[in-house]
Order: sequence, then structure tokens, then C-alpha cells
Amino acid sequence: MPSIDKVIEVQESISQAHSAFVLIPAELLWIIIGIYSLMDIIKNKKTISSTGFIMRGFFFLFTLSLVGLSSINIMKADFSMNEKQWKDDYLKPYITALPENKTYVQDFTQILEIQKNHNKKIKSIYLNNSVKTIWVELDILDKNNASKTISVQTTIKKEPIKEPYLTYKFINKNISKEYTKHAYYETILHIPEEYKVLAPVK
Repeated sequence: MPSIDKVIEVQESISQAHSAFVLIPAELLWIIIGIYSLMDIIKNKKTISSTGFIMRGFFFLFTLSLVGLSSINIMKADFSMNEKQWKDDYLKPYITALPENKTYVQDFTQILEIQKNHNKKIKSIYLNNSVKTIWVELDILDKNNASKTISVQTTIKKEPIKEPYLTYKFINKNISKEYTKHAYYETILHIPEEYKVLAPVK
């Protein structure tokens, strides 16, 4: 299993590669401007004033430094890995190997329309993008055995059990803007077989 630091490192390298790819057209533009600036200096070196010569020289050096910095960033970028490969080779093995947490549920209510400011809303992320989920409001006990209510995005699994419970995974560091420590991963609400819920639409 790759470590979370390795998962983050590869994700950051992909982001740098995307940024470097965007830099390529900009670098070509600055190269053209630099060449034009140099040709202007050579062509008009006898007619321009000392101040004009110095100003053109500074502008050419500025252009040259921008091209140099862009070239360094492009050469440092790793274009061998893409987002899909990263998910298959790093993210999925890491999430799969995470320990599963289990929380017993005192009561739950299906939420038909989740509001932005809904009580303690927790988004869930799944390795399988085709998974259909629902939002539920759960009454659970925290570590101090105090009752609290949270809203969770989850899948439903009916089982021959007497009491519902929630299983999920979480990460300790933010991997990217999408994969954060504030989300749950592979969340499942296990419920008794006789319970009824509306079929999920997503």
C-alpha cells in the first residue's frame, strides 16, 4: 500500500505537469517577443539613445529570465503520469487498505433534499463512480457517549441484523481539493432487511 505522503506527492506532480503544459504556449510567446526585442536592439543600436538602449536591454533580460524560469518548470514536470493512472495505482490501493470505522446508529431519517447548511453535512466519496447514494440524518453516540446528529451521504446495504450501523473510512491529510480529510470514503449504512428507504437516484 502506498503511503498517504506518496499519494499526495504524485498528485502534486500531476498538478505541476498540468501547470507546465499551460506554460508552453506562454513560453513560445515570450521567445518570440525576446527574439523581436533582440533584433530591434541590433537593428537600431546606432540610432537609439543610451537610455533607450539600456531600457531595451533590461526588457530583453527580463524576457530571457521568464523564458528560463518557464523552461525549468517544464523540464521538472513529470508527464509520465495522468489522473487515471494516479487513481488506479496510488489512490485506490491506499483507500482500499484503510481500516474501516464502525458507528452504531440509534435512529436515521432519509433526507430527500439536502440543504447547504444542513446539520453537520458529510460528503462521501467512492472509488466506484457509478455508486448510487442517498443522504440520511443519523442519530449517533460520540466518543463521550453523548447523542449527536449528523447528515451523511451513503449507500444502503440491507442485512439480517437488528440494529443499523454505519461503516466508513477517512484520511488524516488532504490529498487534493476533492479528496479531503473532511469527507468519508466508501460509506455504507447497514440496515435491517425489513427497513424501507427510497431508491437512490445517484
